[in-house]
Amino acid sequence: MNGYVEFHIWNFSSIGLLTIVCVKTNHKKERPLNPKDDEAIRAVVARWQQCWNCGDMAAAAALFCEDADFVNVRGSHWQGRGQIESEHARIHRTNMKGSVIAPLDIGVQLISAGMALVHIRWSNQGGRNPDGTPLQSAQRMFSWLMVGGGQNHWLIRAAHNTPIASST
Repeated sequence: MNGYVEFHIWNFSSIGLLTIVCVKTNHKKERPLNPKDDEAIRAVVARWQQCWNCGDMAAAAALFCEDADFVNVRGSHWQGRGQIESEHARIHRTNMKGSVIAPLDIGVQLISAGMALVHIRWSNQGGRNPDGTPLQSAQRMFSWLMVGGGQNHWLIRAAHNTPIASST
């Protein structure tokens, strides 16, 4: 046997989510990411930023698989491209209207052929609290599980958005 089964377990107990990813892998060989795939994945990150910053949630939702999962910063679990689009559209009409995001750091790891783990540290400026006061600028960490659909075309299968605690 050229490899073994590896389990990756992420426990997000604060929101009642346990994620287990099982992949056959071989740690004796590195899993290099094809430069074209790396470029395509980073293009999805850039497209997400562009869609968010102009409030185009239909185009943003198109970056996700039809059966995608999204866990937002408050722990809400949205299922399917339709709900991901409608919930993002709702917050862009309300508290996140006019907000702007910018990626600060992007890490891409190939898990197996056609599957990548992407971590994006990003900043968010703008938007309003429920009482109408301005939101403070914040940093967040996205974890995306992306799947390759061939020809360097990648979609987001799962996303988890986590606030980064201030260092004070």
